[in-house]
Amino acid sequence: MYRIISLGKTSMIAVMLTLVLLLSACGQAANQGNAPASTSAEVAKSTNNDSIVASSEPAADAEYWTYESDKGTVQIPRNPQRVVIPVQDFIGDLLTLGVTPIAVAGNDILNHPYFKEALTGVEVVGDDMTVSLEKITSLEPDLIITYQEDTYEQISKIAPTVFIPWGKYDYKERLIEIGKILNKEQQAVKWVADFNQKLEAKKAELADLIAADKKVAIFEIAGKELYLYGSSYGRGGEIIYNGLGLHAPDLVQEAAFKEGWASLSLEALPEYLGEADYIFQGFSRGVEQDKLDILDSVFWQSLPAVKAGHVFTYDLKTYYLSDAYALDKQLDEIVTLLKSLQ
Repeated sequence: MYRIISLGKTSMIAVMLTLVLLLSACGQAANQGNAPASTSAEVAKSTNNDSIVASSEPAADAEYWTYESDKGTVQIPRNPQRVVIPVQDFIGDLLTLGVTPIAVAGNDILNHPYFKEALTGVEVVGDDMTVSLEKITSLEPDLIITYQEDTYEQISKIAPTVFIPWGKYDYKERLIEIGKILNKEQQAVKWVADFNQKLEAKKAELADLIAADKKVAIFEIAGKELYLYGSSYGRGGEIIYNGLGLHAPDLVQEAAFKEGWASLSLEALPEYLGEADYIFQGFSRGVEQDKLDILDSVFWQSLPAVKAGHVFTYDLKTYYLSDAYALDKQLDEIVTLLKSLQ
């Protein structure tokens, strides 16, 4: 049996007001819950376009971010997982940062003494001059990094592609730039700092063994052609001259350092290499007899470094590259060699 409660006029009005307020609040909450959130694109549209600045680094919660490359802006993944390097010279930079590319250029690079183990199972998409667009496409990369002008437009249609001009950065700057691209800038900066310390330690090791006035030259035989190399054309020059602070003979400095290399005649060997206390010597191509003819010549045999046994024969394939990964290994080898020749 229900009990009927009688309310006075004043009480009835109070109850009605309470119900009205409750219904109003529920309506506002419902409207707020159903209203769509403003998207970042809509916010951008409502902002003066002149005030919008492209991001220069990946946002912590963004899947893609805008990178300003020499070919314009490109949207790249914040944490790329499938990186293709259709050139040889950037491979060591990725390996230094703990990133293994899924594909590279050049079959020979897979057998490189420095990279052979690290690149086990990595695909090949061509060489530095010719790459297979079909092969790259089939691998479904999420990022491509290159310096080749000729193929950039085509490969950039396959996946986000960053163009880094060859020679724009030195090896330390380039590692940091690639670190930014891969969202590993902190690792890159740390590597540079650690490597600088390593260079100073190696220089100190040599300081007690090699006098400051000693001269070092880099010399290469290519068939019947002879070449000198400076500090910017591979062959260990980056470590020997820039890293360890060793000096080339004055004539070698004048001839080869501006362009990175210079050709040389057989008869000019004593003039250019006569002041060299140490010679790093390589062979790039040509028949064995050409090499023997040069090394058996009176011009070569008369050199002080040759007579003293201060000649190191380097493997061009090994010393051609000048990325962070290769230079770290070259540093150890060069210092060990110079110490052994004392």
